[in-house]
Amino acid sequence: MAQRRGISPLWGILPAVMVAALVLGYFSYRFAAELAQRSEASVESSTRALGIKLIDRLEQVIIDGGRTFFRLVSVDDPHEFRELWRRIVRVSPAVESVTVLGPDRRIVYLVAKLDPAALDAFRQLFLQRMLPDLELERLAVEHHKHLYKRYDGRPYLISYIRQHAGGRDYYLVLNMNLQYVVEDVFPQEFRELESTNAISVIDEESAHPVYGRPVDVSSQLVFEGLFPTTLYKWRLQVAPRQLGPLRRGARARRLSAVLLVGGANAVIWIGLAVILIAVRKERRANALKSDFIANVSHELKTPLSLIRMFGELLALGRVKDAQTAREYAEIIMRESDRLSSQIDNVLDFARIERGKDAYSMREGDLRGVVERAVELCRYRAEQQHLRLELVLPDDPVVAVFDESAMTLLVLNLVENALKYAAVAGAAIRVLLDRHASGLRLQVSDEGPGLTPDEQRRVFERFYRGERARQGPQRGSGIGLSLVKHIAQAHGGRAQVRSELGKGATFEVLLPAVARGPA
Repeated sequence: MAQRRGISPLWGILPAVMVAALVLGYFSYRFAAELAQRSEASVESSTRALGIKLIDRLEQVIIDGGRTFFRLVSVDDPHEFRELWRRIVRVSPAVESVTVLGPDRRIVYLVAKLDPAALDAFRQLFLQRMLPDLELERLAVEHHKHLYKRYDGRPYLISYIRQHAGGRDYYLVLNMNLQYVVEDVFPQEFRELESTNAISVIDEESAHPVYGRPVDVSSQLVFEGLFPTTLYKWRLQVAPRQLGPLRRGARARRLSAVLLVGGANAVIWIGLAVILIAVRKERRANALKSDFIANVSHELKTPLSLIRMFGELLALGRVKDAQTAREYAEIIMRESDRLSSQIDNVLDFARIERGKDAYSMREGDLRGVVERAVELCRYRAEQQHLRLELVLPDDPVVAVFDESAMTLLVLNLVENALKYAAVAGAAIRVLLDRHASGLRLQVSDEGPGLTPDEQRRVFERFYRGERARQGPQRGSGIGLSLVKHIAQAHGGRAQVRSELGKGATFEVLLPAVARGPA
């Protein structure tokens, strides 16, 4: 009896432990299953975002290609038109033919990479079948449209625009080279992504692949989308290659949860808490990384676009006089300096993150550095219709500083004002003077100002205010944090004063060099 009384409590505890283990195992299994579903949902969302981004990017490449030709080709001078087209043909395979139509829709010029017989056949095809399909009547001046259609079994992509010259309207029609798009543009855009994604382009009319192999669309993780304005009968397919490993990993996680939960309840819950915290931090880090890369890429695109545009004008001989060529070259130099400063932003930030930042300090006049940095931003200010004012003292402002770092500091402050805190017609004022505790550099704007919370956090890395995140301007979120770090490295500090609706003033205070009697 004594033995039975000793065993009874044990038999009462074991079922409770087993039930608890089973219940915990069930919910752990459900959690693992839900986590797997969330992982697949995350992959599906990222695949969709990638597909939409690819479609937008390819559309933009095609549209920009057409616009480039429209800017280069002028219908004012027939001889110039034909000579320019011959030069373009030698360097660009993107266009097969150019047709200029007069106000009466008759062909004025037709230049193509075809032999006489093929050229005559194309002329007949264009007049009899293509021309009626072009929406010329409703086309506004300088408005750009596309037509994609098959004629005699062959696909054509037509890009056309209405231009006004010599008091008359003309229609410039480009026959784009689809083979070049498929064999050159697509591989260039897809190359870096195909290691992790299966990508194909399908012709809806023929149901045959134009690029890559068709993707199995039975999985919900496959993205499919049509090109909306150019190749609008072609469909892009994107599918992640890691789908199999993802699902096998999900099954392994569920099995591990069931096997381990009975003897390691505490470890499971502690581990779960650690995992959730790690996942949250990782997602936050990935989000910051993605935003950082996207914003830095956007920041670099603006000076690159200007350099490319003015470089093309110079290279193609479109500049008529030496003064204009000199102005274009100066713009290229300024934008190159801006591009270098933006790259320096990223490199300096990386050095700071690794704890390897180092500055080469020399004594010098701070006025020249501030003036050069402001001049680098003047072209952009003029493009935004802003007044960029610079106030410097007459006497030298001597300090010990790293010239590159101080140039970067001024550029970041002025670029910040141009980007976020200024409206057309407003003034941005840059002031360098002496202060009671040393030297003072101020950059003031007439923008919307900052809230008290934004003022407290504006110098944090990756921080962007609410209106900055919601507005059209892009930023990396590291410019002002670099300003603070550079100021501190020079023995100074950075601060901001602002009121909502009354603009903001960013201020850097630096120690001055004590000057004894000569």
